[in-house]
Amino acid sequence: MSTQKLRAIYKQLTDKIEISKDKALFEIKELKTDLNELQRHLSGRKKETDIQPEDLTRSVYEIAQFLRDMQKRQEILAEMQCVAAETEAEEYLLSRGAKLLSRPAGWHFQTSKERFLLHESDTVAAAAELRRLLAAGKRLKRPAKKKK
Repeated sequence: MSTQKLRAIYKQLTDKIEISKDKALFEIKELKTDLNELQRHLSGRKKETDIQPEDLTRSVYEIAQFLRDMQKRQEILAEMQCVAAETEAEEYLLSRGAKLLSRPAGWHFQTSKERFLLHESDTVAAAAELRRLLAAGKRLKRPAKKKK
């Protein structure tokens, strides 16, 4: 999947999370005003009120629904970001010549002089380790071209 499509999906999920958050905040404010009015009525400061018990229940239910919706979308977003990071890291490792070996298990990177075990199972950590190694000068030397 292209980066542009991923950004669009991330933006849409983030926007829907923000919409749910705003709706939940609105319902909380409405519930607060209803509870304040009910408190004034029950304490005797206000003689009549038009608050129905179902209004309070409905507000609480909607707040809970918006929170569930936000949490579900945040979990999906975090999972997608994790998968995208792993995929990007694996592409980076393979493009730099690292290999996933079974014995000893893990990502390996080999130069002309030495071999490095980058990480046993975490692809993202292995890519970070390889970036650190390459920044330190452990570059693979390419074989010299043969002259005709």
